[in-house]
Amino acid sequence: MLTQANIKHFQEKGWVGPVDIFSAAEISAVKECLETNSRTIKEADGQQIITFYNNVYNLETPRDHHLFHQPIYTLFKRTNLIQKLNQIAGENLLLWYTNVFCKMPGQGEIKWHQAKEFYTSSDIDFKKKTLVYSTDEDPLNLTVWVALEDADLENGCIRFANGSHQQIFKILKGSVSASEGVFAGISAHKTVWQKEQQYSLSYEFDQNDWEVESVPVKAGQAVIFTESVMHGSLPNQSNRRRLAIIGRYVRPSTQVYPYRTKRDFIDENGHNIKRHFCILVSGRDNYGHNVVRDWHDLDETEVEFQLMSNFVRFGRVNVPEGKLQLEIYGLEKQATEGDCAELEPNPILHPRKYIQWQAWNQYKGITQAEAMKRYSQLIATLPRKDTKDSTSGIINSGSANKGQFQAGDIQSWLIFYLAELLEMQPVEIEINVPFERYGLSSAEGTVLIGDLEAWVGYQLAPTLVYEYPTIEALSGHIAREIQVLA
Repeated sequence: MLTQANIKHFQEKGWVGPVDIFSAAEISAVKECLETNSRTIKEADGQQIITFYNNVYNLETPRDHHLFHQPIYTLFKRTNLIQKLNQIAGENLLLWYTNVFCKMPGQGEIKWHQAKEFYTSSDIDFKKKTLVYSTDEDPLNLTVWVALEDADLENGCIRFANGSHQQIFKILKGSVSASEGVFAGISAHKTVWQKEQQYSLSYEFDQNDWEVESVPVKAGQAVIFTESVMHGSLPNQSNRRRLAIIGRYVRPSTQVYPYRTKRDFIDENGHNIKRHFCILVSGRDNYGHNVVRDWHDLDETEVEFQLMSNFVRFGRVNVPEGKLQLEIYGLEKQATEGDCAELEPNPILHPRKYIQWQAWNQYKGITQAEAMKRYSQLIATLPRKDTKDSTSGIINSGSANKGQFQAGDIQSWLIFYLAELLEMQPVEIEINVPFERYGLSSAEGTVLIGDLEAWVGYQLAPTLVYEYPTIEALSGHIAREIQVLA
């Protein structure tokens, strides 16, 4: 339990910690879960980042993995933790949000921010609040910041402006460029909500007016703070990553994503939160403002499909070429989108797209649930591979069609490939935009690599499209490796 000194510290400074809550086994289970369900990729500038896929939302994001993964769910319902939160906030609490923060070596700071009603760093629609608090209670939104690995001054620990929770700072919307925004230093957060962002908000806040305290945290320890306190983190100047996960808690009187009652399911960061739900971790909910469940509503068939999809998505299986590869593509499309409603492509002008259309259309009339079952059964037969082995992803295949390709050649090929696939003009394809933002599914990414492999004459790993997720990054990597192998 928290001591009276701990509680006084929280009330005066807006945070308390680090506190010992979790066992080594609990932390290990969460780390293993995250590492199994993520991938490390390189951006065009060579910076490594880790990306995650939410199997409830069906999109790539570091958010809300407690909705699907049991170890994370268990961590943030831990009795020892909830008792401490009850001492601060009272008996009735909902867990409404989690997020993974992985700061890789070389990544920058998270700038000063407080989050009371809005959870974005882009220009704000002030009518679209993430949280709406009851007028009968003081607003409360607690964050539990859990270190999964040691966080210190060198690799970017969290810091606070002590006592700043007693003041609400004016939001200066669109005041800085997106490259200077609150979360600009953490590349992984660009995957969804920074895709079209040109400007970022900042706060009317001067750290020189406050006592600033950095808080090193050992793996397994936690810091509890109110989102009203100004907080941020230092850049990672070490050769170690800094992996942490947070959970946020509100009272049941608070409305979470209130606009969903009007069937608006897109939050201010571009996430589809239709399947989001809150978890009552203690006390009672006498308000009924929110969707409250103890676990997701995915049935066994979809859960299995999501698990098998992760095997493909994170390169845990060897994906074959040819007919079987097309079956995987077709089943995934049928499982996620249902019957093919696309017009039949011209097989002469668009032979590759026609083959893909056939692969999907052959399952017309099969229910999505049946497609999920067939997909899962097929992936279960594929050989697993050791993803711990690090290779370039390119193997000299001995093909007679091999050539000396420059990065520009491969860029051009990829531009025209995507333009044809997406029915866009080549000038509309940008070399620094991640493939996923063009709506490229995991199956389509695998097919892309297969087609590129046939063109360059070298065997390419299917995971390259994830490890190097832009045209510039992928073409540069392949060109460099070809030069080595030639």
